[in-house]
Amino acid sequence: MLSPFLDVCVILIQMFNDVTVSKDNLIDSLYKVMCTGTHTASDSKVSNNDYFKRRVLGFRAEIEFEDAIINSNKGFKFLEGGMFFSPKLDGSKSMKNSFLYVTFDTLPPDEYTNIYSKISSWNEVERLIYVQLNLNHWTEESFTVKIDGKLCSTNILVPVYEFYDFDFRNQSFTKSNNEPNDFFSILSIGRERKNKAPTFALRKRDHFDFFNDYDLDTLKKIYANRYFVDNKKRQVVLHMIDFDGFIIHEDKIFIVEIKEKSPIKDKKEPEDLNKWSYGWDTRRLLWYKHIQQEIGFDVLYNIRQINNRDERKFIQWDSIFLSDFLKGVSWSSVRGGGGGEDTLIVPYLHFKRLEENLI
Repeated sequence: MLSPFLDVCVILIQMFNDVTVSKDNLIDSLYKVMCTGTHTASDSKVSNNDYFKRRVLGFRAEIEFEDAIINSNKGFKFLEGGMFFSPKLDGSKSMKNSFLYVTFDTLPPDEYTNIYSKISSWNEVERLIYVQLNLNHWTEESFTVKIDGKLCSTNILVPVYEFYDFDFRNQSFTKSNNEPNDFFSILSIGRERKNKAPTFALRKRDHFDFFNDYDLDTLKKIYANRYFVDNKKRQVVLHMIDFDGFIIHEDKIFIVEIKEKSPIKDKKEPEDLNKWSYGWDTRRLLWYKHIQQEIGFDVLYNIRQINNRDERKFIQWDSIFLSDFLKGVSWSSVRGGGGGEDTLIVPYLHFKRLEENLI
């Protein structure tokens, strides 16, 4: 244990290393990290919908969904979704999925006890870690970006993280022995890369302009998550699938899937609501159905309806529970969705307004 004198020295050193975090340098760091770690792949099935654009603009729906829940005044609470990490299966009969579950948030870990208790009951989950973000005492580090085909050195912000392990037996959190910002407990389940992860070029800076509409603490949470996913995690080969978030009301916990899109409309009769529909990626839908079966969470699919892909003006929140989606799905066919994934389709009128499902 450090002496009081050394404690003070550590704090003073940290203060001298601190950098002032503003929206400008935070969004700039987010831009560098996401560009460097994300390729641009055109979408042959949906116009104006490349992979990089979907990744970046998807944050708006997630931010505004949380605001909609908080502002509903119905006693609902929103908590961050977590990520399931697993090593790549080697093809042998004996190797099966073994997950590490991780959440990044600023709240005390005890806020997540009920969620972690539920997830720990799934026998494919081997370990659960909570990563608490400190909104203060951030620093900078050097970072390599690609500009006009050349690698260049720049700086990005470095958040401060503390790690907590979830005890299966006691159903409680204990502070990890990890040093702050030491991601070994997560990365150790991955496989070492044979080749260094590619560095993708900086591009489309205007895609990040909308982040200026949101408060600094919200942006810090987003950046802290992407600093790990689009930067640190790329050191190893590690599979990941996630939840967008949770809604909690009294003793009920819902998983939420959040998207931003406009309804699929009939080309001949675009105003006929009976001919509108929404799709859900088959991979994500199957994942949530599996989670619902193994853990018991209900799943609420939420769409931030927009007028079109160019203007992206907000219309309303449409939502449907997974069980209701499956009752209205067309099993005889699938539709090619964004990103090359097939989607299952349900009529638009099967969806309710979000506030109707928050009762």
